Amino acid sequence: MLRVMSGKALTYHIIGGGIAGLAAAKFIKEKNIKNKVVLYEAAAKLGGRCFSFFDAGLDRTIDNATHVILGANKGVINLMNRPEFSGKAKFFENGTINGKFWNYKDFILLSVFNTKADEVAPSLIKKLAFKLFPFLPNRLKICYSKGDLTSKLIEPLSRYTDEIKLSHKLLDFTAENDKISLLTFNKSKVPIAPQDKIICALDAANYSRIFSGPKFEFNEIANIFYRTSTPLTLPEDSKFIATPQNTADWIFINDDIVAATISNSAALTEGDDELARKIWIEIRALNGLKPAFLPSYRVMRYKQATIKQDGKNNRLRPCSANTKFKNMKLAGDWTMKNWPCCLEAAIQSAKRAVK
Repeated sequence: MLRVMSGKALTYHIIGGGIAGLAAAKFIKEKNIKNKVVLYEAAAKLGGRCFSFFDAGLDRTIDNATHVILGANKGVINLMNRPEFSGKAKFFENGTINGKFWNYKDFILLSVFNTKADEVAPSLIKKLAFKLFPFLPNRLKICYSKGDLTSKLIEPLSRYTDEIKLSHKLLDFTAENDKISLLTFNKSKVPIAPQDKIICALDAANYSRIFSGPKFEFNEIANIFYRTSTPLTLPEDSKFIATPQNTADWIFINDDIVAATISNSAALTEGDDELARKIWIEIRALNGLKPAFLPSYRVMRYKQATIKQDGKNNRLRPCSANTKFKNMKLAGDWTMKNWPCCLEAAIQSAKRAVK
């Protein structure tokens, strides 16, 4: 429930329309519904790395990537419109199903942190274990996006903004007396009044470019979506399955759309067509079948999907939402030291910045 609190309402400028920026808008309005929220996004759409779109080739609405939410991710669950949870993960290996996730520690670390298990910072592993322990079924259950990221997360959160300025890329800023006084975008210059507040929810690369922040290494993620003529089934009628021995790490089913995710995928040498064929053969082999043909597909590769979450890069992450400017706070999954880069971290960073 939004509250009207005593005191003068403020104007908040949010730079970045991803999940962190949108969540910040909600938390700002929860402090005082009279607060004015103006959001600036460089792209022509909201969501950052989390959105849905209509793909003409598949003739279906798909997500830019299949996003997974755990039952332990209370921040996302509280903000998402009707998340639909399935059971916990099953692992398909050597032709059989195994539900004992503790047998796949390295694989899980790769999936969560998009970084090789032996490179993940110990403090990140500790945080993950703390959030999941005790390892109860409700904390380990999984919800994954089904072409509904925009309708279930982006659109509901966007309603907490008073003004949205799309295609507004931040180019520069002016600071006076330890406060930012002017934001220069490609389309306009925005004066910042002395009492105004700024929440910077840029991704790590753009924050570094504009504000001379830390320079991170990044890891890639590849996603492939197939449209099948009839809904596909996985072993034991699973809706999603982990395949540690295959090129694709995870396979997800959403009616006639099959999605595959490959973590830390920079080492892939195949082109899009070759990769799509290779993964499709692996998917059909899960049921002991050989594919007769390759269905329509869409390959999406994100070279800077997440920062590399090893010790070196984790140490570069901020310890708080503070910046050197008195009127600007930070938000974004990369700003949460010791947290995995995910939707939950983005939302928790927004809550921290607003608080």
